[in-house]
Amino acid sequence: MGSYFRLSAVLLLLLSGCSQTLMGYTGASQYERAMYYYENGRLSDAREKARSVSRDNPDYKAARKLIEDINAISMQLARRHMEMGEDLEKAGIYNRALFEYRESLKYNPSNILALKKVETISDALRSGGKPAQADRKQARKNAKEEQPEDLANTHYLKGKIYLDSRAYAKAIEEFTSVLKILPAYMNTKDLLSRARKERDKAVDERFRKGIAYFQNEEMEMAIKEWEAVLELDPSNKVAADYKYRAEVIMERLKRIREKQTSSSDTLICSACSPPLSVN
Repeated sequence: MGSYFRLSAVLLLLLSGCSQTLMGYTGASQYERAMYYYENGRLSDAREKARSVSRDNPDYKAARKLIEDINAISMQLARRHMEMGEDLEKAGIYNRALFEYRESLKYNPSNILALKKVETISDALRSGGKPAQADRKQARKNAKEEQPEDLANTHYLKGKIYLDSRAYAKAIEEFTSVLKILPAYMNTKDLLSRARKERDKAVDERFRKGIAYFQNEEMEMAIKEWEAVLELDPSNKVAADYKYRAEVIMERLKRIREKQTSSSDTLICSACSPPLSVN
């Protein structure tokens, strides 16, 4: 009987907690509901609620900013699932690769490359065969026979995926590959120029933040910003130099703190030691 009452009490607490959450959600604004979904990882629902905030609503600007953040995160997740799918496909783990490509499409339905991968692998698995990449000799043969337009298109689509997810270094690499194959392919030159401009802008912003943290002696935060710069622009020697200097300073500070702690412990031990007896 006692266990029954304890279980009933727990259920009542859970139900009351859920009802409070639901009541709070029911009385929340559209923007607050969007934030609720966002904080719980439900990006699609959060985007939908944020889009429903009208222009005359005081939360409109905040809602638009939230949509931008959601879109950026969605593109990054789509890219990561795409890359995982490619790695799994190369390893011959096709069912898992198919899952990752489908996950990529959930976050970015316009990912044509992922869509093609899903269609190709699904058709191969349904027919009891394996995708062309399973046979390495055949894959190499197909690569040699692949038309320049098809090869350029693959790099072009990858470049767009990287550009949308703000992975500018990789986007620039893919668009450069396109132009090497076909110098006048679609709007590649414009996209390459855009990728470089957006990269330079992002690099400048993150670099300045790193300097500000460095001047405030917040070395860990400064290093994170310069690491972000190097991810955007791996050849940025200035950011690499500042990062190295900050790491050296952090190491010196760590040693100083260790010495201070050691000295403090020694003093405490000396003070607590019993007096020597005199015979």
